[in-house]
Amino acid sequence: MLSPYAIDKLLKYFDSIDRHVTRYMTYPRPRDEEFMTAMLVDLLDEDVQVQEGIGYNTRNLRDDLAAVSDPTSVAFSLETHKYRKDFENRVSQADLGLIVRYENHYEPELSGQRSWLLQAKRVYETNYDPNRRYEPRATFSAFDAAQDDRIRELVRFVDHDFFRYLLYCPRPEGLDRRTNAELSYFRSKALASEIFDYAGGLQVRDDVLNGFPTLAAGVFVADVGGCPKTLGDVHKGLLTTATPLSWFIVQHIPGAKPNLWGNFPDRIGPLNGFDLHRESDDLVSMIVRGDEEVVGIISEKLSERRWDGRLLPAATLTVTISTGEPADRDRPRWDRID
Repeated sequence: MLSPYAIDKLLKYFDSIDRHVTRYMTYPRPRDEEFMTAMLVDLLDEDVQVQEGIGYNTRNLRDDLAAVSDPTSVAFSLETHKYRKDFENRVSQADLGLIVRYENHYEPELSGQRSWLLQAKRVYETNYDPNRRYEPRATFSAFDAAQDDRIRELVRFVDHDFFRYLLYCPRPEGLDRRTNAELSYFRSKALASEIFDYAGGLQVRDDVLNGFPTLAAGVFVADVGGCPKTLGDVHKGLLTTATPLSWFIVQHIPGAKPNLWGNFPDRIGPLNGFDLHRESDDLVSMIVRGDEEVVGIISEKLSERRWDGRLLPAATLTVTISTGEPADRDRPRWDRID
């Protein structure tokens, strides 16, 4: 599990990246999903953070955690995938693969990981008045119903909830006063009946009392079922149908209690009866990392159902959050270095 202090700093860290990525939503010519996804990935590089002037970067996070002797650390890795020619038509149903890995060196049984495919969508302007470009009724107008059907078919076939929409929205603080106030009302209403307990709930309470600094985000992760249709819907479904990316990452670290805070599910078994003979890994993470053998089997099986979806992500981002370091006492005596 993570300490409340570490949770606070991790949220601040991922939110600073969110803030930088979504500033492009209010440019005279807003950027598309592909550009913002590339920027999101680039900003997890420490050197890029310095060049871009991120307000709270990896070095700041590391220094804050070290200042109170918090045993938490975070690392990132990015795999870009190159596939055989016969796989080109399967790239990509998803814009990005995301793996959140947790390593607990004090209680190894709490370690584990979750994996998702993410399909990016951005909300579009309601008008081109520079003083009120985005209103709560602004929609994700590029939403593809046929694509959504293919995603749902894939999720049903794999029998695991591993697909999400990655929604790019302007942050409320950069919008006109009237829209900002309405979105704030929606967020308050979404959380009005919650009981703010345990580490996660208390963090939500603190954020609300401080004016939604991280919950009033720009990058959200949404379920396939019940995905918000408008900017207003995103804020109405706060932490239910739409969760800020910073909170989504942190809430999928195991060891926390339920109630506004996700639990860590068990790993899934073989797909529909066939064994992939890979005991060291789980099926979903192999899909998310673009494993050609797995994707080939799935595509072949789904083609029998007239499924023509593309499945392979062009890149996979792994976020590794660790508690503690490998204990020297756990190593064989003869393997220790004096």
